[in-house]
Amino acid sequence: MKVILAAGGSGGHIFPSVALARELTGRGVKDIYFVASKRRLDKSILRDAGNKCFFLSENPMPYELNLFNAAVFAFKLFADAVVSFFIIAAIRPDVVVGFGGYSSGAVVRCAKIFNLPVIIHEQNLVPGRANKLLSKVVDKIAVSFPESSDHFPISPERIVHTGNPIRVELLAKDKIEALKYLDLSPERKTVLVMGGSQGSTFLNTTVSQAAGLIKEKKGDKVQFVHLTGKKDFEKIKQYYEEKKIPAKVYSFLDRIDKAYSVCDIAISRSGAAAIFELAYYAKPMFLVPYPGKKNNQRYNAIYFSRKGAAVYKEEGDLASGSIAEEVLDILDDPASLDKMCKRSGLLSNPQAGEKLADEVIKLSGKK
Repeated sequence: MKVILAAGGSGGHIFPSVALARELTGRGVKDIYFVASKRRLDKSILRDAGNKCFFLSENPMPYELNLFNAAVFAFKLFADAVVSFFIIAAIRPDVVVGFGGYSSGAVVRCAKIFNLPVIIHEQNLVPGRANKLLSKVVDKIAVSFPESSDHFPISPERIVHTGNPIRVELLAKDKIEALKYLDLSPERKTVLVMGGSQGSTFLNTTVSQAAGLIKEKKGDKVQFVHLTGKKDFEKIKQYYEEKKIPAKVYSFLDRIDKAYSVCDIAISRSGAAAIFELAYYAKPMFLVPYPGKKNNQRYNAIYFSRKGAAVYKEEGDLASGSIAEEVLDILDDPASLDKMCKRSGLLSNPQAGEKLADEVIKLSGKK
């Protein structure tokens, strides 16, 4: 059995594909190929996957089409389609799995020209543009949220709710060991701050200032694990040190499971990969979606908020003072904290990788 996994452009697209690859490998599938973009992030995530990788251009579909943007997009898309044609012709896969994003479009469309079985996976509640367009031609659509089926104008029989695959085997649950690993105090409440795979300057600045206000009110009773991304690392690390706030600041943390294990609440963007991994640990969330009218993170945050697992706020509604106040309201109310933990855990779907692998293997038999 040969499988092509087309995912790239963001960690939210790539992490589920890596989780699926591990599940398929565990079932004896040896020929797994990744197709991603040439972004440094894509190459970094896939570097340790151990599979053959192909890389297409960085070519996101422009939101504002003018003559120049359209011409550049069309040229790159044509070039990627040619490369995808030769990839598929050389590998002759039994099934192709697309995970959305601009890297999957050319490969998935080309696979259907070859009349190959194709399944796409949608991570977010509201599907992205690539998956919306591809949904009309693929054989099966797997979704992370049951309600996502309402956003695809196709017959319900072609949609299956698998959940969002997470890297379960890499997500150890051991708070005591994690506290030792990160050199944190077991006597303090812990706040995890993360702004997505690239980091977020807004969250880095605003939340670090909120940490200063929390220290003024609570002393050293609250500690922080702050993942900044490379751009703001030195500045944020220096701020925590100058204010003498108990914190561990990282540009990137390989063992993200350690941070998940120790935190009592997470302040985060609301990408699907992050929120479903946090739900696996039954962690309350303070979700701030990436800004922009056409950003799908917003709907993820609203959904988790309505389910009682998260507080949802837009950037424009936030200041350091309001973050500090709301976080302390949750941490200082054990009943509220426990309720959010339970609601968060109910949204977890650790069998998502297994369910998606079942669908992929089932579909491969239709080649």
